[in-house]
Amino acid sequence: MLISKVGFGTADLAEDAEEAIYTALTHGYKLIDTARAYGSEMAVGKALKKVCSDGSHKREDYIIQTKVTPGVVGYQAVLDDFEQSLSNLGTDYVDVYFIHWPVNRGSEKSYHAENVEIWRAFEYLYESGKVKRLGVCNFLERHLIDILSNCKVKPTVHQLEIHPGYQQIGLVEFSQKLGMDIEAWSPMGRGELKSKTYMDMADRYGCNIGQLAIRWSLQKGYTPLSRSKTKEHIINNRILNFNISEEDMSKIDELNTNTNYLDIWSYKRQQMY
Repeated sequence: MLISKVGFGTADLAEDAEEAIYTALTHGYKLIDTARAYGSEMAVGKALKKVCSDGSHKREDYIIQTKVTPGVVGYQAVLDDFEQSLSNLGTDYVDVYFIHWPVNRGSEKSYHAENVEIWRAFEYLYESGKVKRLGVCNFLERHLIDILSNCKVKPTVHQLEIHPGYQQIGLVEFSQKLGMDIEAWSPMGRGELKSKTYMDMADRYGCNIGQLAIRWSLQKGYTPLSRSKTKEHIINNRILNFNISEEDMSKIDELNTNTNYLDIWSYKRQQMY
């Protein structure tokens, strides 16, 4: 079962974060994704407090998820990092807590043992009721097997870069067979969405190319995490009053190039170790 329809991502929103998050919360978004590394947890907390201030909404109406800081290792260090996240968010629990990356810079030889220790702290947080679900981000099959071979509580959410140009089909199927829900970050993709065929398809459905990508992700059974600083885009990225035909879904599937479009060192490292 999906934990939400379209979620709202908060990376790289900078000084616009609180306003953008508040817009999302007041226009139907139920899932807000943040992380210590994004620097947006406090903005999420302020926006959540504001939207709940008049009593018309409650904390439990929303799914708030965050991630342990990359590079924080050790049982107590993870617990301390989590408590800082709670303080930033102004809440007493988190709905989903993630390991942000399986392999961090400087941990190439030690990440196996470090991830097992991180997960031990995650399990304590889950068992204590401070976290409702546990998840991972950007893990490959071998990284997932590391966790599954050394855990009592299995991860139930996997957050991955997924869009029409980078579908990670094998990894998605592997994760789903383990019973994990799939969240898609960067669901609108880049580059390949500007092809004439794709743009013409968006015109036929009366949407923009980003909305078409989000709809494709939903019909695949994923939870796309859209992101924008613009009020109009925030609203329109959630309201998708159309369905893509099976024929057009197949055409979009053919855009897959197996090339990720966010050329950041952390993501590249997952492929190396």
